[in-house]
Amino acid sequence: MKFSDIEIGDLVKKTSEYSEYGFVVKIDRHFYGARQAYKIYKNVARGHCIRPSMADGIGPTKDGIRDRVMVLWPDAGYTYEESNKLKIISKKEKS
Repeated sequence: MKFSDIEIGDLVKKTSEYSEYGFVVKIDRHFYGARQAYKIYKNVARGHCIRPSMADGIGPTKDGIRDRVMVLWPDAGYTYEESNKLKIISKKEKS
């Protein structure tokens, strides 16, 4: 999910497990993650340590930048969730 897809007032649910529907109350944009990171592309033998000086390239991260979303759940109250772990069920109607 892109960070611009979710809006305050949307009805959402968790994608990883069973959950009730909840309402988005607050969104902290670009809270988690990064677009790129130092990576080790050469093979490191099993059991050997990895040091920061071994980084030999820069590449994209797996999840990229994610938003922190405060959701009001009917059974658990307010919790913070990562935006990529939520599925939008219904968008808020624009008035």
